[in-house]
Amino acid sequence: MKLEKKEFEFVYVENDGTVRELDKDEIEYLETEFEPTDGARPYIKSSYDQLTPDKKILGFLQRSKVPKEIEIINTDLRYLEIRLPINIYDSGKDIEVPVGIYSVTVLGGWDVQIGDFDFTLTNIKNGKVTLPKVTKWRIQSYKFGQKAKKIMVLDIPDGGIYKIKFKNQKSLKVWSFEFPYISRLFQNPIPNHYTQICIG
Repeated sequence: MKLEKKEFEFVYVENDGTVRELDKDEIEYLETEFEPTDGARPYIKSSYDQLTPDKKILGFLQRSKVPKEIEIINTDLRYLEIRLPINIYDSGKDIEVPVGIYSVTVLGGWDVQIGDFDFTLTNIKNGKVTLPKVTKWRIQSYKFGQKAKKIMVLDIPDGGIYKIKFKNQKSLKVWSFEFPYISRLFQNPIPNHYTQICIG
């Protein structure tokens, strides 16, 4: 007898009002324990119609609060505004990026060696390719309950849906030790296939 897959408690309301199922990364995000002061805590709406302070309808919502007339869909499209981490081996994902200047941070540690790591965002509509720029201002912070370090800046002049493609992932190395550079003497970098970045 085949058992039905249990539906997750939450879904996501996009900025156009559509409602979709969550993917594995989003489910893990909601199941993560955050400190009360962590700005990366998920925003969960109290009702479908609730708006953010900047008048947007997007946000996580309990499945039981979705109006009956609205269909919950499955889609691979992800909106950048939720600022979820992206694994550096997840090339090919489509994300909607509004016009703006974004920080690119790497998660997992404050001691980071970029090497030749890079990525591109290709606008699906017009084919225009946008490249991030490495920054000298490598600010340390915490995001999603992890140490985070700013490594790049991304300037998006045209909002739209972009396909992300990563390059030279193996050259991006992150150490989780407290003290940059010294950490390299005492431990190995975190396994590369677990490395994630955050754009936002």
